[in-house]
Amino acid sequence: MRALLAWINVDLRAIDYNIKQVKRLLKPATKLIAIVKSNAYGHGIFEVALQAIRSGVDMLGVVNASEALLLRKKGIIRPIVVMGAITKEEMLELVKEKVSFLVHSRRSFLDANSVALITRRRVLVHIKLETGINRMGFTFDEALQVIKAIKQRRHLTLEGIWTHLASVEELNKSYTKMQLFQFEKLLNRLSKNGVRINEIPYISTAASAAAMLVLESRYTAVRLGISMYGLWPSRGVAAWAKKDLRGKRRVTLKPALKYRTRLVATRRIPAGSYVGYGCSFQAPKAMTVGVVPVGYAEGIDRSLSNMGFMLLKGAVVSIVGRVCMNMTILDISRRPKSKPGDEVVIIGRSGGKEITATDFADWAGTINYEVVTRIPESIPRIYTK
Repeated sequence: MRALLAWINVDLRAIDYNIKQVKRLLKPATKLIAIVKSNAYGHGIFEVALQAIRSGVDMLGVVNASEALLLRKKGIIRPIVVMGAITKEEMLELVKEKVSFLVHSRRSFLDANSVALITRRRVLVHIKLETGINRMGFTFDEALQVIKAIKQRRHLTLEGIWTHLASVEELNKSYTKMQLFQFEKLLNRLSKNGVRINEIPYISTAASAAAMLVLESRYTAVRLGISMYGLWPSRGVAAWAKKDLRGKRRVTLKPALKYRTRLVATRRIPAGSYVGYGCSFQAPKAMTVGVVPVGYAEGIDRSLSNMGFMLLKGAVVSIVGRVCMNMTILDISRRPKSKPGDEVVIIGRSGGKEITATDFADWAGTINYEVVTRIPESIPRIYTK
């Protein structure tokens, strides 16, 4: 294997562990939808999908037709649902591959119905109810009408009913209760109208945070996203997980991803020297700087210029100067004997120190979801089973 200058380590054993940690909170019959969209949050869609299947998930959730078709092409036969917007032409391809998809608007319903008539195949749809995030989904009355229409069409099968909770991560119980009330109201009305709710396999409101915090959100299916990768939806959820009323930890998660690179250049610079574009950093004293071959194109947010950190031989080293497109400069004065080829940790451990995706997110003013998802596919992934 060729030597790498930047790489991702993904521990599939951690993926398995995290799935089982959340699964033990749920009723045995609860279905698990492993969310592997956006290249499995940067972890690698195919390998993570395989591991999720080995760990017993019932369905895979992807964002678009391309991801679904890729998994089918690679031999994945487990049920897949496309959660994002798709065109009628993409629906035609998905139906041929027995892939389900969300119907969230009148247009998407009409397209799904047209595809069912054209192909004469069973089209599996999941209805998205808008309850408070105001993004994609039917209103209460629209959902009633569309579900009634689906039930009257032989080639359309209602496989799921979903909504998306907007503020569970912030522990906003009142808003979550309002959304769940709207969702329950729809289920009750459908039941009164003769729809057999217990025959719909994927009734889902809970993603990672709600699956842990909100018992009444679990229904028949739970969507495992950020927690499957060993990351917390928010600090509030992480704090909740630390202990229950008896002082025991409720849930533990193991981060699956580590991001590493290597020094490619080092130099000693005198006091007063400027570093990087725009002369945004001036050395206050003589110092040693090192260059790593990753920049904002490799997921190192430009906002970390002069304020982010990495790890070198167990020492925390600062980013100095502006983050470049494909390079970042570090103050390695604490490890002045370092040389090109030495390992630098972006996310992970070195010695007794650790930088987490959440740390990186805090420095960049974003969330851990974005930090890992933005790592491009061009960075090689190395998997441990």
